[in-house]
Amino acid sequence: MIQTLDFAEPFFSVDYVEHEDRYWVEENSLVFNLSERSQTIMFIKKIPIMPLKGTIAQAVWVENIDQAFIVKDYQRCNFHDIDTIQAIKKTWKSIYECSGIERHRGLPYFKSPKFKTGLGKNHIEINFCFVSEPLAPSGPHQSHDRDFDEVHAQILGFGKMQKFLANDLSTYFGECIMAPGIVHDKFYDETGHYPWHHYQSITPCVYCPIEIDR
Repeated sequence: MIQTLDFAEPFFSVDYVEHEDRYWVEENSLVFNLSERSQTIMFIKKIPIMPLKGTIAQAVWVENIDQAFIVKDYQRCNFHDIDTIQAIKKTWKSIYECSGIERHRGLPYFKSPKFKTGLGKNHIEINFCFVSEPLAPSGPHQSHDRDFDEVHAQILGFGKMQKFLANDLSTYFGECIMAPGIVHDKFYDETGHYPWHHYQSITPCVYCPIEIDR
């Protein structure tokens, strides 16, 4: 099954691919393996793409796909253009509108609608988040609104996921730098416990939370 998604339109063209032997990537695109539950490894030219990892690919077959999403011609979105920036802000909701959480008030984060697929432990939700300013933190948190395993994929620009010992920026103890096609390593343990963590932009950027129910 190849499903064209509209949650990020008109800024990004995204395909969701499920149970396909192969998928042709034409233009320079981001390819992400969502097959965490089945632990299916995808391949490009016999090079593995592990579950919850991604890459950039062009003019090549992606093979052995259980679940994946592809951001086609990902660089076509020019968020250095002021008209594009204003269009995203008008089309997507601010993170505070989405969450109602006080720490999100006034943050330069804007979220697309969500794409949801699967049931039970195969239920996955993804959306894109645009951060319009550099060096903008989302604010430390440890729990989420439901019980899921979460990682983040970088779509455009640069950012980082940071870890803290407590709800205090001075307790920072590590981070993962994010560039397009990168999915950071898991922060959660086998019980689903997270350290305090947050996303911070390095440049204006777009990233994608990947949420998989436990």
